[in-house]
Amino acid sequence: MTYLKYALALAILLTSFSVQSQDYDKKTRVVKIFTPEEKDNLQVWFHDEIKKMNFNEEEQDEYLSVVNYYIVKIARLDDKDQDLTENEFKKELNILINRQNAELIEILTNDQYEIHSDIYGRFLKAAFKRWGLND
Repeated sequence: MTYLKYALALAILLTSFSVQSQDYDKKTRVVKIFTPEEKDNLQVWFHDEIKKMNFNEEEQDEYLSVVNYYIVKIARLDDKDQDLTENEFKKELNILINRQNAELIEILTNDQYEIHSDIYGRFLKAAFKRWGLND
């Protein structure tokens, strides 16, 4: 059951990063940066990595809720209908990451937050590379 929760949470997390095969209307707005295979690999990797945080079920649910909330918001930033310049995109991205971090600091132990920072940092590095941004 726990694996199913991880898979579901990460599926939601990565939904916004799917392949570019959408109808024309959506294709003109939505930017997808990870392929289905990459998303599958990220889900497995994420599942394995957050095991290191030694969550109980309630803590895990709270953590995934915060992360999923912000990932969805972050994923929308590069959609074409947002019409953000690169600088605006970076500014909004940093605002969302800082808000997420502030919420996570409140619910994670120092060790858990350190692990999260490592996991999320590696994930963002891959996303930044796909977005064509420097860290």
